[in-house]
Amino acid sequence: MGENERFRVLTEENARLRRENKRLRTQSKKKEFSKVILVAVGIMTAAISLFSCAMIWRTGDTSVFTLLIPAVFAETASATGFYYNKAKAENKIKLMALTGTEPDAQTFETM
Repeated sequence: MGENERFRVLTEENARLRRENKRLRTQSKKKEFSKVILVAVGIMTAAISLFSCAMIWRTGDTSVFTLLIPAVFAETASATGFYYNKAKAENKIKLMALTGTEPDAQTFETM
């Protein structure tokens, strides 16, 4: 293999690796929609809690705690449960792929 041929092969390999690197960087920047939901619900919960505390401090009325605060934290609990259940299913699929198990209804529930 001549020097020019070797240089051409290395240049092509370098270009291929750059494309692959760029693809992996853009792929890793995408956030999962479930994480976006979890973060949005957490921010909403914190904002409503702070707003409620500020209004309670200004008005001296604590009746807001009877309905608003439990409803907001119930939504947070639901979003968190959804996220962890989804992560559990994804982890099962990954483990099945590592062990070579075919993911069907029977093996998915028992794993």
